[in-house]
Amino acid sequence: MATRRTNGVYYVKRSFKGVGPIYKTLNTKKKTRALARERVLEVLHQQGRLDLIRSFGDGGVSIDELESSFETGNIPDLSARLRREDVTLAEACRVALRLKAPDVADSSLERYTTGLEHFQQFVGEDVSVRDALTDDKVQEFKGHRLAQGVAEQTVNNDMVAVSVLVSRAMKKKWIEDRPEIKQFDYKARIRWLDSGQLASYMATLRPAFRVQMQLLVGTGMRLGETEALRVRDLRLSDGDRRAMVEDSKTTEGVRSVFLPEWVTTALREHIEDHDLDRDDPVFTIPRRTVQQEHARACKLAGLSHYTIHDHRHTAAVHLAKAGMPLNLLQTQLGHKHISMTMKYAAFHPDYSDVSPYFDTAGAALGLGPGNKPGNTHAQKVPVEAGAKDA
Repeated sequence: MATRRTNGVYYVKRSFKGVGPIYKTLNTKKKTRALARERVLEVLHQQGRLDLIRSFGDGGVSIDELESSFETGNIPDLSARLRREDVTLAEACRVALRLKAPDVADSSLERYTTGLEHFQQFVGEDVSVRDALTDDKVQEFKGHRLAQGVAEQTVNNDMVAVSVLVSRAMKKKWIEDRPEIKQFDYKARIRWLDSGQLASYMATLRPAFRVQMQLLVGTGMRLGETEALRVRDLRLSDGDRRAMVEDSKTTEGVRSVFLPEWVTTALREHIEDHDLDRDDPVFTIPRRTVQQEHARACKLAGLSHYTIHDHRHTAAVHLAKAGMPLNLLQTQLGHKHISMTMKYAAFHPDYSDVSPYFDTAGAALGLGPGNKPGNTHAQKVPVEAGAKDA
């Protein structure tokens, strides 16, 4: 029951299950209103609105706000506002990363985690997510990272991480407005090996690593895809040179990757030499060890700034140079959009050698070899009598 203090104001003094004891003012000297306000608390407790009861006890919301929201049917809005205010940036980041994890590769999740760690260091972990995700804060963070000497592409990675957080915050209704997140224009960096460089690289690799690198260079697969391969995913029977690969970067899940004969032969020998069963992983060497071997081989072969991922570029460039249609190259690489594949168009003969198109156009205009512009005649087009120049 509501109790009166010496100053005449009524207080509620009782324990609510799931919340604990509460001793707070009902902000009225009238008994009937005090009882009505206590009844509001009882109904909210029956409805399971423990967050509101707890916030009232902690001083986060007044009894006046509770009563007004209850009478106008705006309790859900009040509850949502309080949740937004209570969520810190650190907690929001933890939730966003946990819920994003099932949909992305481990490497992507690691990039998101690193980007959000940088964002928290700049803004502050205890700041509310609503105060952190504003146009000004995001833009200031972008400038801060540049001032640290970070490359634009790395800043773009940070912006993607912040975008993941923003999307989750919008769904959770932690924020009302989506802040502007503008990335720097992407500058494509394509490093690839010619035949001589590739031969030097392969010669310096130790045998235990060679087959996996051959698979990367020969198909354009991602390192993570080769790590996920099991023997059952490979189709190496005679006349069948395709591997079904679990692709964690797409919603489709499985895609078909063509294996050239020299890669198929190497894989078959690898499986036989290691006596691998159907459910065994094809490659078991830890990623860090593979990366160290790659760095060692590059150093011995005289290659600088060439990453394992660049094997994918080497495959794509040589397939494009061989004339593979870009839509087939898109399928081979597992690109979701053809725009991602178009960066290899510069190496494709149909795109890089434009002279045949000019020859054809010149012949149609009468400007081919042996013809001079002054000797050609414009095509005559019949004009109706009385027609005027446009």
